[in-house]
Amino acid sequence: MNEFYEKLDELYGTGDLAAVEKFMLNAIAQTGEDSPERAGLLNELGGFYRGLSRFAESEDVFGQSLKIFESTGMGATPEYATVLINLAGLYRIMGNADKAVDLFLAAMKKLDDADAHGSYAYISVLNNLSLAFLSKGDLTQALEYASKALDFMRTGRGNEHEIASSLNNVASIRLQQGELDAADELITEALEIYDTMIEPDVHHAAALTTKAVIMCRKGNHRESLSEFRRALGLTKRFFGENIEFAICRRNISEVFEVLGDTPSAVEELSDAVRIMEKILGPADASVETARKKLEQLIERQGNSL
Repeated sequence: MNEFYEKLDELYGTGDLAAVEKFMLNAIAQTGEDSPERAGLLNELGGFYRGLSRFAESEDVFGQSLKIFESTGMGATPEYATVLINLAGLYRIMGNADKAVDLFLAAMKKLDDADAHGSYAYISVLNNLSLAFLSKGDLTQALEYASKALDFMRTGRGNEHEIASSLNNVASIRLQQGELDAADELITEALEIYDTMIEPDVHHAAALTTKAVIMCRKGNHRESLSEFRRALGLTKRFFGENIEFAICRRNISEVFEVLGDTPSAVEELSDAVRIMEKILGPADASVETARKKLEQLIERQGNSL
C-alpha cells in the first residue's frame, strides 16, 4: 500500500486528475471483491470524487466501502469510522448539516468504543464536527470541537499539516464571531506552516480563503484579492473547477465590485455562474442568486458606458 500512496501523491503533484482517477480505478480492480484493501481504496476514490464535486459518485463509492467493512466484520473499527467521517463530510459539503452531524457523532462513538482517542481519525472527526456545527450557525459547539482538536494536536499528536488545518478551523469560527484580530493571528500561524511546506498542501487554499475574508472585513481589499487568487490557483491544481473554485471566483468578483472594477467583477462572476450551473444545476437557489447578481452587474456596466 505504501507504493500505492507514493504513486498517488506523485500523480496528484502533476495535476493530471484523469490520470489520478485511472490509477485508483485500476488499483481497485486488482483487489478482491470483499477485501478490506478494496474498501480502503474505495474510500480514497470517494474522497477524490468529493473533491471534484462529483457528489453522487462519491456517495455511492463511500457506501460500497462501508458495506465491505460491514460484511467482513469490521463495522466497529477505526477504518469503518474513517469512511463514516468522509461520508459525513460529503453531506456537509452538499448542505445537509444535520445528516453530517449525525454521522460524525456515530463515527466518534465507534472511535470511543475502539479506544482510539487522539488518533488521526478522532482529531478529524472533532474538526469536521466543528465545520458541521459552523454550517448550522452553532458557533459555540463549533468552537468547542475545533478547540479540542487543536489542543490534541498541540500536545504532539498532530503533524504540521493537521495543526495548520485545525488553526484554520478555529480562525474561521473566530471570524464569524467578529473577532478579526484573533482570527488573523490564528490564520497567520497556519499560513506560516503552509508556506514552509516543501510540497503544496490540499488544505492550503482554505486557509488562504480565510485570510482573504479577514482582509476584506478589515478593508484591505487589494491584499484580499491577492490571497483569493492564490487560493483559486491551488484549488484548481488539486480539484479542477469544482464548487470551491466557483465560490472563490464569486468572492473575487465581490472584491472587484468593492474596488469599482465592474468589468472584472462581471468576468469573474460569469465564470462562477457557468461552473455552478454545471455542478448544481440551473434551478439551484444559489445559482439563481448568483445569476441575478450577474445581471445587475452587467446592467451597471452597460449604464457606465
